[in-house]
Amino acid sequence: MRIVPVFGGPKTPVALWWVVGLLLAIEGLLQLSDQGWFGAVDWRALAISYGAFWDFLFPPGRVDQALYPGQAYGMWITHALLHGGTLHVLMNTVMLLALSKTLALVYGMRVLTIGLLAGAVGGAVGFGLLERTHAPMIGASGVVFCLLGWWLAASRQWVRAQGGRPRSILSLVIALVVVHLLLDVFMGGAIAWQAHLGGFVVGYFLMPWVAGEPQ
Repeated sequence: MRIVPVFGGPKTPVALWWVVGLLLAIEGLLQLSDQGWFGAVDWRALAISYGAFWDFLFPPGRVDQALYPGQAYGMWITHALLHGGTLHVLMNTVMLLALSKTLALVYGMRVLTIGLLAGAVGGAVGFGLLERTHAPMIGASGVVFCLLGWWLAASRQWVRAQGGRPRSILSLVIALVVVHLLLDVFMGGAIAWQAHLGGFVVGYFLMPWVAGEPQ
């Protein structure tokens, strides 16, 4: 299953542009706040305090330090709306848009929406289970890796249906390790591999079962 170009070919669903626009708009507003456009209030700090994934609130039973009711659950989604700068948000939105369009054209927007939410939750759970830190976790990379895992699983199914032989699981694992090593260097070590792993597991193993047959 080839990645469909974002520009050209079938029309990109309008809903995907809204998703990407929301992520870019949030980061844009926070950058304006960083430059002092909205007075002395540090809106980025507030957004991270209220929306980031905090390991000390995981599992959800630990709610004594929550800033608002339901934060221990809401952060499983809201962390994916926040990013740490221009490079961070652009990398995630470009990959998210390309993978989302491909999967939306095959499975439909309803199933894709489930995948987007599942990726955010999977990334949060993976980070919560595998990391012990007081630092916040933000970004849609767990969603991106969920879509990547889903696309790889769907591609393997498609190759088998065509009578071909898909690449081995070992080659996929090696490729993902190499990608993470490059990302670690490129991002100066500031990557949440635990969230990537959680999102990928959800995408590769759960989403093919949820998605069923292509529309």
